[in-house]
Amino acid sequence: MHSKPGEPILPRVYLIDDDPVITFLLADLVESVELPYAVFNSAASFLQQDLSILAGCIVTDVRMPGMSGLELQDELRQRQIDMPIIFISSYPEVPSVVRAMRGGALDFFQKPFSTQQVLDRIQQGLRIDKERAEIQARSREIGERMALLTPREREVLAGVFEGKLTKTIAQELNISQRTAETYRHLIMQKLRAGSLAELVRMAVEFIPGKPGYSAHKSDSIEQ
Repeated sequence: MHSKPGEPILPRVYLIDDDPVITFLLADLVESVELPYAVFNSAASFLQQDLSILAGCIVTDVRMPGMSGLELQDELRQRQIDMPIIFISSYPEVPSVVRAMRGGALDFFQKPFSTQQVLDRIQQGLRIDKERAEIQARSREIGERMALLTPREREVLAGVFEGKLTKTIAQELNISQRTAETYRHLIMQKLRAGSLAELVRMAVEFIPGKPGYSAHKSDSIEQ
C-alpha cells in the first residue's frame, strides 16, 4: 500500500493469515473480481498501519502466532476501528465462534470454505463499511455546521427539535415571536436545511441522546 501520511486510501480487503497458502487463495479470489487487497502475515503487522485512514473489510484467521484474530478484533474495538471482520479457522471451536460473533464479526467460516460464500461476505462487508463511512462523513459535516450556531440559536433549535410552536419557544426564551422566527430562519441557512423536516432530521442525527422525533410533533410546528 502506498499513500501519504493521513491521506485516506481506497477501500480494500485486508487479508491476515500466517499461512501463505490461504492468503494466496484469498488474494486470487478477490483479485478475480478486481477488488483491491493487502496481505499481512500477522495481526501485529496489520496494526502497524495507520488505521485511521483504512477502509474496507478484514478477513483473518483465528489462530496465528502472537496475536490471535480474536485478540485483533478486541484491539480494533478498543481503538474504535469498526471495519467488518470475517473470521476463518481450521478448528472453529464453539467459544471462539460465539466470542467472534458477539464481538460484531460479519461471519465465521471453517476451512476449507466455499470461496463463493466468502466472496459474497467480503462484498457485503465492503458495502457495510462504505455506508458506515458515508454516515460518519455526514455526521461530521452536520457537526461542523452546528458549530456555527450561536448559543441562542442552539436554544431555538432545541425547541424546534422538541416540536414546540415558535410562539412557545419565544415565550420560554423571553424573546418576541418574530425574533424566534428570525433565529429559525438563520439556523436553516447555517445548516443548509431546505425544509423544516430536513432541519429536524439533522438534529436527530447530531443529537443521539434525544428521543426520536414523532410524526404528531411535526403537525404542531408552525410552517
